[in-house]
Amino acid sequence: MAIINGREIDTNASPSAYGWVFQVGAGITLMLDNIKEFTSLKMEGASDDIEITVNNGKIYAQAKSVTQMGDQRSASHNLSASLKLLESDSKNGDAIKLIYITNIANPLSSNMSSAFQYEHVYDFSTLSEEDQNKITAQVGADFPTDKFQVYILNFFGEGDNKFKNVKEKISEFLREAIDDPSYNKRLLDSWFETFMVNCADKPDKEKEVNLSKKSIVLPVIILVIETPLGVEEFSKVCNYEDYYEIEQDFRDIINRQECDYEFVAGVLGDFLCKKNQQTDQGPYKYTYVKDEWTRYEPYFEFVKDIEKKEALIKFILLAIITKRSKIDKIREAAKL
Repeated sequence: MAIINGREIDTNASPSAYGWVFQVGAGITLMLDNIKEFTSLKMEGASDDIEITVNNGKIYAQAKSVTQMGDQRSASHNLSASLKLLESDSKNGDAIKLIYITNIANPLSSNMSSAFQYEHVYDFSTLSEEDQNKITAQVGADFPTDKFQVYILNFFGEGDNKFKNVKEKISEFLREAIDDPSYNKRLLDSWFETFMVNCADKPDKEKEVNLSKKSIVLPVIILVIETPLGVEEFSKVCNYEDYYEIEQDFRDIINRQECDYEFVAGVLGDFLCKKNQQTDQGPYKYTYVKDEWTRYEPYFEFVKDIEKKEALIKFILLAIITKRSKIDKIREAAKL
């Protein structure tokens, strides 16, 4: 019994539930492989279909799974079923990739099983002649083998363990976007909450999910916005000894100022104006906060303690600039 987002899912007794969970993990993996190019994602539980729209066409994928590592019993059947659906997809005229994604170690029941490895993608042209013939024998002569790929995803274990490689894929994206992979578990939970249906309760009534890139990337931005400024960051601009005193005692003021459109726009405008005048535009945000915090004192005259006032203003300025910078980096990484 596994717990996913507070829900109990019996992965052994409910293969359809396990298959849906794998499909969502596969969908996240393929989405992140195409994070810069894709515009929307569609998943249909009834056919285990993953459809990713990119600027020049669509990526169609069929996801098939087993619950136990080394289980080859359904390999031939799953391959045949997937090829049949992918062949149908190829006739739509917009396919740029046709992917069979699975956690079966030897998905083609090949005599060269050692040639396949988890977390690898195999183009049709790289397969052995025997395996190529096995595929072409099950599809029509007009099937575009140059677009066909086999993707082997490691997806086994109990609870969070099965998501290990999916979380690593999320970490890669976060590392590139904001140089901080620590959000990977929270982002996985958020995306699964969006994609997931109650498989255990309604295994035959999976609902279709249509998601735009904007709606998928939004949780990343929300996580960044919701995360408070850290002690280490704060110490780079202020010597005030008790970070938590400022963060807790002035929490309402901090939240209010960070949500004040005019104040935020003014801070970011002032910061960007100054930054554009610098020859070295590296970590200028720290310099700006330390040098320019006094210009914002009129907004905080109600704080009588001078040291606390300085700490509070620096906290708010750095939080605003840091969040904006991270959001910009996320949008750039996702080409949003």
